[in-house]
Amino acid sequence: MTFPLAAQSSTSAPETATPVAAEKKPIPIVSSPRPINPILKMTIAPEKRGDLSTCDDRDPPSLEFVAKTCWPVLQAYQDLIRLQQASKAAISAQKRTAPNAEDLRNRALMLAIKAAKQHGGGRWPMQDEIAQGAYRSLIALHKQFGHHDAALTAYDGLIAVQARSLMHGGTARRGYIYKDKSKYLLELGRRDDALANFKAAVALADSQPIDLISNVEHAELIAYDATIAKDEDRALDVINLFLKKTERHSRHQDLVYYPVRILRIYILAGREDHNGVLAELKTFNSLARRNMCQQEKPVEFYFPQVVSPTQSDPRIAAELKTFGCSDAVIAAMDTNMANGVPASDGIKPLPPR
Repeated sequence: MTFPLAAQSSTSAPETATPVAAEKKPIPIVSSPRPINPILKMTIAPEKRGDLSTCDDRDPPSLEFVAKTCWPVLQAYQDLIRLQQASKAAISAQKRTAPNAEDLRNRALMLAIKAAKQHGGGRWPMQDEIAQGAYRSLIALHKQFGHHDAALTAYDGLIAVQARSLMHGGTARRGYIYKDKSKYLLELGRRDDALANFKAAVALADSQPIDLISNVEHAELIAYDATIAKDEDRALDVINLFLKKTERHSRHQDLVYYPVRILRIYILAGREDHNGVLAELKTFNSLARRNMCQQEKPVEFYFPQVVSPTQSDPRIAAELKTFGCSDAVIAAMDTNMANGVPASDGIKPLPPR
């Protein structure tokens, strides 16, 4: 039955369902395109490209300044940026297992080949600096894709470029490249190759200045790995070789040999070579310019716990007291060592005795 319009207006209207609000669709997030690196927009007028007066600058912070005025360096720098961008894109795609990861990798490799042809054996210091950046990108790229031999070849290229570099701090950087290569070899389980790489690094001390800090860390890396692998003879050989090659450089170094000497004490103490431990402690103490056991709970790497189980020797106990070790610290060494002592990097413990 249909109500007349007047009746509809005079009677209350039937209840109607409240309309459901339209479902809000998420607003798509549109990422803005990555801005172009301003270096890639840079250029030098053709008539000024023959001016090489600033190309010989070798101060790392001035790379961009040199690139603005030196055409060969600008070209090399632009190629490096393109390679870095391509390498990062390929690595990111590989981590996401994206289907185009291999294509992106091939593009990065083509850019690397192009850069090597155009700028290899750089005439100017900054070209060598840029070449090092290119090798680092290649190393990261090859590692991510599991191309281990290619990554190791890139390490060799990086070492060669660094060896001829005239940049300040070159010996330190070269030392850390050698160390990083050894670390990678150890991760691959290639312990003999890592040892050979270490020997090549310390052999440089026979003919040229080396960086002590990076090299002592390198020696610790190899010796520590051997110690954990229960190959203490190899660890001692590494430590002895390192000290033989480099001790003459240590005149003004405060405890530069601390980590490797600690490992040697640990090995000698485990063999209960009391005379060897005592001699090492005396040498170690002569290098120290501060007390090493000023706290009841020492936190200095793994010293003095590594002296366990030889601290009962009165001569060794007396020597420990010259480090500032209290009777309580000396008495607790065996107990502390039984739990394993954290390494200097805070990751792996030395095995308990």
